[in-house]
Amino acid sequence: MRTLKDNGNDLAVSFATCFELIKNAIDEKLREYCFSLITYIDNIPITKEIIMSGSYLYHVYSNKGITGYKSIESMDIIIAGTVVYHRGALLLTANRKHFPMPFWKNVCQGMIIYKDGEENRLINIYLLEFDYSQIPNKNKEEK
Repeated sequence: MRTLKDNGNDLAVSFATCFELIKNAIDEKLREYCFSLITYIDNIPITKEIIMSGSYLYHVYSNKGITGYKSIESMDIIIAGTVVYHRGALLLTANRKHFPMPFWKNVCQGMIIYKDGEENRLINIYLLEFDYSQIPNKNKEEK
């Protein structure tokens, strides 16, 4: 993330993501690292508009028959709503299954190597873009 920001990219993190990072930090050292990461980039508050965007997206998933849409955690729906509301934003995630196709397209993907105790571990990360053409247009349906 530092490389992305140092290269001139605008980065922001949803308060929902801040919560997820901190709640999953297993020790004080990791919590401190998460806090420093969160303060390094802009934070996006959860607004009424973002909640409405996420709830609408949840219903669109349902209407389009997305398998397992009910198992998508509320925080991930709020994160998705944040990206959808901030048109043109991209989403960085390690949890691809909570951002289903055809709504979310891969822009790119990669791996991050991290230390878990003495072992090196790999995690897949995905940079996703929302496909606004998948959202039903009420004006089209009414004509």
